[in-house]
Amino acid sequence: MREFYPLKNGGRSSWCHECVLAYKREQYRKHRKVADGTFMHRTLGRLVEHKGYSTRIFWNGNMLSIMRRHYHNTLNRELAEMLGVSERSVTRKAREMGLEKDKSFVASLSREHLLLANARSKELGYPGGFTKGMKFRGNQYTGRIRVE
Repeated sequence: MREFYPLKNGGRSSWCHECVLAYKREQYRKHRKVADGTFMHRTLGRLVEHKGYSTRIFWNGNMLSIMRRHYHNTLNRELAEMLGVSERSVTRKAREMGLEKDKSFVASLSREHLLLANARSKELGYPGGFTKGMKFRGNQYTGRIRVE
């Protein structure tokens, strides 16, 4: 006969003593602390650094040299693809290493985005900036082109 835990309201738990022990053993196996160090992560398929309960990307010398060589004039999206990490990881690591983008590179990107936005607004029919006292009708600025 199985032993079920008593509840505060006087009833019995739906989990027996042996079931709870088996569940807790399984949870321990899943979440137990892994030894500190560097190892190949099975699910990520990459080298990771483990310290305490945190696991993070292991940045090898090759990845760091690519960052130093290309960060100043390459989009973070492209760098993240090359290195196999997220864009946020690239930004975080660059800040940690003290790397910055070239001012001319950032200016050229801004100019390009501005031209694209300008072309898109002309395509959608936006008239441009507002002047004081200007009135507009209903859905004029929603991006939908009305057929009259």
